[in-house]
Amino acid sequence: MRIILKFFRTYVSPYWYWFVAGVACLFGTNWLAVQIPLQLAKAIDAIRAGQTTGPVVTNAAILIAVMGFSVIVVRTLSRVLFFTPGRLLEFQIKNKLFANLLRQQPSFYSKWDAGDIISRSSDDMTFLRVMIGFGLLSVFNTGAALLLTGTQMFLLSWKLTLLVLIPIVIALAIVQIGIYRLFDLMKATREQLSDLSEHVLSSIHGVQTIQGFRAEEAFLQRFYQRNEKYRDTTLYVAKIRARILPLLVLGGGVCIWMLLAVGGPMTVNKELTVGQLVAFTTYIAYLLMPLRSLGWMMSVFQRGQASLERVLELLEAPPEKPEGDNPSPLPEDGVVSLHIKDLSFAYPDAPDSPVLSNITADIPAGSWVGVFGRTGSGKTTLMRLLTRLYNPPPGTVYLNNLDITMADLDAWRERFAMVPQTPFLFSDTIRSNIAMDKNNASDEVLKDVLRQAALEQDIQAFPEGLDTIVGERGIMVSGGQRQRITLARALQRPFDVLFLDDVLSAVDHRTEKELIRTLEEVATASAAHGARPTVVLVSHRLSALAHCDKILVLEDGKLVDEGKHDELIDRPGPYQDAWQHQAEPLPEFDT
Repeated sequence: MRIILKFFRTYVSPYWYWFVAGVACLFGTNWLAVQIPLQLAKAIDAIRAGQTTGPVVTNAAILIAVMGFSVIVVRTLSRVLFFTPGRLLEFQIKNKLFANLLRQQPSFYSKWDAGDIISRSSDDMTFLRVMIGFGLLSVFNTGAALLLTGTQMFLLSWKLTLLVLIPIVIALAIVQIGIYRLFDLMKATREQLSDLSEHVLSSIHGVQTIQGFRAEEAFLQRFYQRNEKYRDTTLYVAKIRARILPLLVLGGGVCIWMLLAVGGPMTVNKELTVGQLVAFTTYIAYLLMPLRSLGWMMSVFQRGQASLERVLELLEAPPEKPEGDNPSPLPEDGVVSLHIKDLSFAYPDAPDSPVLSNITADIPAGSWVGVFGRTGSGKTTLMRLLTRLYNPPPGTVYLNNLDITMADLDAWRERFAMVPQTPFLFSDTIRSNIAMDKNNASDEVLKDVLRQAALEQDIQAFPEGLDTIVGERGIMVSGGQRQRITLARALQRPFDVLFLDDVLSAVDHRTEKELIRTLEEVATASAAHGARPTVVLVSHRLSALAHCDKILVLEDGKLVDEGKHDELIDRPGPYQDAWQHQAEPLPEFDT
């Protein structure tokens, strides 16, 4: 209840006027519903007294008709007033949730499965909306019905009212015990559905790999296993509900029996009129409707509470920003140097397995610095720390003289462009993938970027040119084209630092030379208009690193050498070994 109250206070309370109007309509609905049986009782008693055509019967008939029509109007308004805030709140929370997800660092997504995030953002949000709309409506409607109908029943006969309420109170107590058991099961179903969604999502993303290895049957079996667990838990929930919720209906039936058994003799003894007995019967029938829905309402709040906890975990997850709300500003002169001091780092999910150990290096402003190392040496991790995709330990990486963890993260991201090791394309046009947030980028700007990324001939070969849809994750283009599209994406924005993580791995040597020449042109052009950008280039190709001012050589997460290309190929070490290996002629095979 503490979580629910906090949620209602923070998110639901701004819509209070909707609910106030809705409650007024609910009370109006229930007041009309209480008055109709009274008019019916007057008409019945008048007819029994022989006044079949008198004003009492006529007026009662007219009032019943008017009240019946008014109930339709007011009841509809109450639904609109209660359900609309739920829709508006769902829209607001989903927008806020998506914005919060975009602010999260990659370390956040290493802890969450994509299917679980989607399940929380869709299925759990639906249950949350139902709790806000239907749940609140049921609470106030039941309260109004109990208050107004119960009061009128008490006025007709307090003895009979107390007597017929006994079965309902007993049934409600038993139902409440069952509801507590349902909460854990509801939470389990949400988690199992998330697991099922994650399996389906990952299977769709990897369908080519599944088909290539003929693993369809194995993935189907895993799907069936997850589906069966979800089915069994859902059936258990249904079994508990099937056992406890009919108790309210049974309690209502006992109420009617007691009314006839006790109220009938009271009518014979003139303690009640026939009309009052009929009105009392109508009140019980009317009261049973919200009471029967009370079990469903409790179930809605249990599901809503379980879903609320899961949604709030995402909604209120703080971004990993050690600089806090008052970050230090970056220098505005466009000159950015990077200084690494005794940097050691391990990923959060493997804190005892350091990826980088005691690295100290300088990347001067305006320089070209290469990073070389075998697979698993820590090159990509170093790039992630310099770009703050992961936060390095405080006091280990500096922008000029500013600790990078104290710098404004958003301002730092405005200052650099990055091409990651694994290029990612959205399922959109090539134009949109390059322009990103600059939807009004002119064709002249894009044409220049295409030339720089050696993409002109490729784009001309596509039937739709820049408006060609690349498909899910760029499936319609080759690996080299994906790399060059992401390179074009980086080059179309201004930057002081350019990070290239193995961007030349999937291109041929002719294209590699074109791209290196392009990067030199970009650096020269930038220098003519101000400061020369700093370039950090990770590559396995020594022919690309040969153009760098300095090369950092990593081995098992440690900096084992650094220097220019000509110096490194003359010194024994990993770089010289790689140079000799790449210079060897291809072996000949017998055919």
